[in-house]
Amino acid sequence: MKFLKVVIILLSTLTFAQETINLDGQWQVKLDPENKGLEEEWFKNASFANKLDLPGCIQEQGYGEVPGPQTIWWDGNTLGGWFKSRPWVKEYNTPENFKTQAFLVPDRYYIGAAWFIKEVSIPQDWNNKNLKFYLERCHWETKLWVDGEFIGSNRSLGTPHEYLLSNLKSGKHTIALRVDNSSKVNLGTRAHATSDQTAGTWNGIVGKMELRQQAPIFIKSVRTFPNISEKIVNVEVEIKGLQAFEKAYWKLEIDAKGYNGNKHNPESKIFSGKIKRNASTIVNLTYPLGEGMQIWDEFTPNLYHLMLNLKVKQNKKTYKDTYGLNFGMKEFKVSGSQFTMNGLKTFLRGNADCAVMPKTGYAPMDVASWKKVWKTYKDFGLNMARFHSWCPPKAAFIAADEIGIYLAPEVMEWASVNSQAQLDFFLEESKKILETYGNHASFIQMGLGNEKGGDAEIFKTLLASWKAWDSRHLYTIKANANYEKKGFANIGADFEVLRKSGKEPSVPARYQAGWPPKPKNSAFINRAPQTVINWQEAVKREKRPIIQHETAQICAFPDIESELPKYTGYLKPTYLEIARDQMKKRGLYNQLSDFVEASGKWQVALTREEFEAAYRTPGLAGFHWLGLADFTGQHTAPVGFTDAFYDAKSYVNPKEVRQWNAPTVLLAAMPQRIFTSIKDFKADILVSHFGKENLNLKVIAELKNDVGEVLKAWELPQKMITQGSGQKLGKISGTNLELFEASHLVLELKSEDKQFFNTYDLWFFPKVKSLEIPENIVVAQVLDENVEEHLKYGKTVLLLPKQHNLKDQLPICFTNHYWTSFGKNDGQSSATGVLFDTTHPVFKNFPTETHINWQWWDVLTHAHPMVLDSYNSKNPWPKTYKSPLQPIDSWKINRKLALLVEAKVGEGKLLICSIDIETDLDNRPATKLLRNNLLDYISSRDFNPNEEIDMATIKEIFDFQNDNK
Repeated sequence: MKFLKVVIILLSTLTFAQETINLDGQWQVKLDPENKGLEEEWFKNASFANKLDLPGCIQEQGYGEVPGPQTIWWDGNTLGGWFKSRPWVKEYNTPENFKTQAFLVPDRYYIGAAWFIKEVSIPQDWNNKNLKFYLERCHWETKLWVDGEFIGSNRSLGTPHEYLLSNLKSGKHTIALRVDNSSKVNLGTRAHATSDQTAGTWNGIVGKMELRQQAPIFIKSVRTFPNISEKIVNVEVEIKGLQAFEKAYWKLEIDAKGYNGNKHNPESKIFSGKIKRNASTIVNLTYPLGEGMQIWDEFTPNLYHLMLNLKVKQNKKTYKDTYGLNFGMKEFKVSGSQFTMNGLKTFLRGNADCAVMPKTGYAPMDVASWKKVWKTYKDFGLNMARFHSWCPPKAAFIAADEIGIYLAPEVMEWASVNSQAQLDFFLEESKKILETYGNHASFIQMGLGNEKGGDAEIFKTLLASWKAWDSRHLYTIKANANYEKKGFANIGADFEVLRKSGKEPSVPARYQAGWPPKPKNSAFINRAPQTVINWQEAVKREKRPIIQHETAQICAFPDIESELPKYTGYLKPTYLEIARDQMKKRGLYNQLSDFVEASGKWQVALTREEFEAAYRTPGLAGFHWLGLADFTGQHTAPVGFTDAFYDAKSYVNPKEVRQWNAPTVLLAAMPQRIFTSIKDFKADILVSHFGKENLNLKVIAELKNDVGEVLKAWELPQKMITQGSGQKLGKISGTNLELFEASHLVLELKSEDKQFFNTYDLWFFPKVKSLEIPENIVVAQVLDENVEEHLKYGKTVLLLPKQHNLKDQLPICFTNHYWTSFGKNDGQSSATGVLFDTTHPVFKNFPTETHINWQWWDVLTHAHPMVLDSYNSKNPWPKTYKSPLQPIDSWKINRKLALLVEAKVGEGKLLICSIDIETDLDNRPATKLLRNNLLDYISSRDFNPNEEIDMATIKEIFDFQNDNK
């Protein structure tokens, strides 16, 4: 087993445990697609014709094939089947114009072995010394030869590859390295550590490449075990010899110094002992920190730098070695259904980090880049990252230690786990992860991977092994697991990551509990807007803490114009290029900024309610958001509040997000948000508090109208608040309030000290009578000969088609698209928001913004978009035409859509509305008001469409095969 000799960078001082030779620079390279190099002994070759720079990957330097229709991707297939099921992109499946929406497309593609050769000079003072060859972040199997002699092989995706070179003489030597990025173990077709989906199938070495002197007797590993209550850290040190030694005496000085805001500097301490006859020995030492000890958490990331100086005397020789590491005094544990950090309840405000690396395809290897990521997490109120089916490099852990972010790496897989080969690799890789990164304060949890299932005995073996190896972390197997063998439900796991508990989706743990995501399984759609729902039933059913699996997954329309220029590497966002082409063909590109804004504002509101439902849930341990940044794989999902580069989107204000996503959040639990009598307004005022100190909290609530006038104010009793979710502060109600016109209202919550603030949108729709259909208006549900006749003779026609009569038969369109948007007319919604022309007469007294908000729930859960122009339209509507109620299609098809269209047809006038404005109107106040406005408009002089549309174009909207249904 190979181990990492830790390199510490502290306060700009570089301290190595041993001298090094940097191997960065130009190497010779030769690809081996037919796997001939071993047989032909390329390791004996003095030179290859081609060169490249390492660290780096071959694809970004122009090596590999140009991707095209015949490229075999990671899953073993071409994209032929993908294109066949998506006729709207068939023109891009050519060698000359190959583009896909499946994932970022590399300039070059290669899976297989690549050989790298470099000549190095060993200095005279290193003559006959033992050296360590250190390679950080290889993808993923390496084999090493020096001067034609085979040294060994290594396979690890998440930890460094290390080789011992014994008694190397001074002078020139040839290093030959074979790196193979093809599959060695079944990790699944979409695991982020290896697949095309995000991190990519790059080949190379992207971290440090060094030769290091290796002392004959040295410190092989150090593990720190904090004990906060006793103010000590137990230190486990393994002293290793390259050969067995006997009657050796060791002396070890341990010295800790606080840094990263920690000014505590404990006294050093010297320990000593005797080694009998062995090549290695483990000593366990207790190092006291004393009364000045500082703890580490998300609020105060106090760290210590621990330095160990070893002397070993054997016979008349003295051997020396040093070892440095950073650690924090932290204890992360389970307490009932929740977690504690250093004895205080905490709530994981997590993000599923899916290895989206849009410039390189591989993780950044420098601390500064990761600090940008973790600071962005903090900006948006997050405190944790789950690494979905991958493990980040050391730089990520160092940065998280210093910023105060909790990390949960995974052991690389997204597969069904049933084979001995898989178990062997997972044991090997997980032990390396624990040994390499286990001392980092930020490391709190570890899992195997994502979803699917596997063999119960394999899972039990893994859990038992992890707990035996390292007690400092909490463990689970699969996030959102599907266990294929009965009787195993994560037995022995410390926590679960779930979207539901019980038979799907009967006991949900998030708003969309079903899969695939259908409208009927979304509480956004099957429940009227409210802010009382929580997931307490799911929490009660589980016997351990549960974390919400991949919550939200709400897409917004991508900002093509601002994002495209950022892709300066070898990975190309062809999905954005396709979207740009499609929008321009249909006259939509000039609406891009409006689409981004309208879809984005609604994305934020939907995501907020997902988060607040979690904060309302007593006993919930946390959530994993999917996600903070856009996802560029799995057919693309622009779900983020930032783009793939962690730059905040134009419509998002991180400060406002932190009002409802933070350690402390004020909440209003309202059974409804839409009223026909404002006297029915009521709310429980709650607080979710997981700050470090208790709160003496007094909250003021104010109900305001659109111009900021206070209609009513409430002062809630002051309370002492400890850590917990959904804690009740008091009740408020709308007694004695009266409103007469449709109104948008705002409920403001604020603490007396102005430290905490939150707001909620409410709507009032008065009870009104349904207007009768004017006598001069012809109403129909089907476009038939009678309708054509009426229009021919100058009549005004109101056409109210049903979904089955419409082209593509699109689903309802209240929420944005969920996750990666399923095909042409599948998924939770048919739209990524709706753009409203608020100047149109149908909105004369209907309170609305240009984007969807909660008052549109009833209207849009009874609405199916019309397709005006699509990839297969023969008679599309004019490119200049814009509907006053315009659904925004998926960024993958970019059809021109409408819920309301008006046109001059022959001598007549036509208005088509694909919203159900006829059914059960007494229980649908918003829809009734919109219907009345529509009837007022169509019967008024204002209704005078200026677009002349021929009948062939009108018919483009309909599917006449279903007229008789």
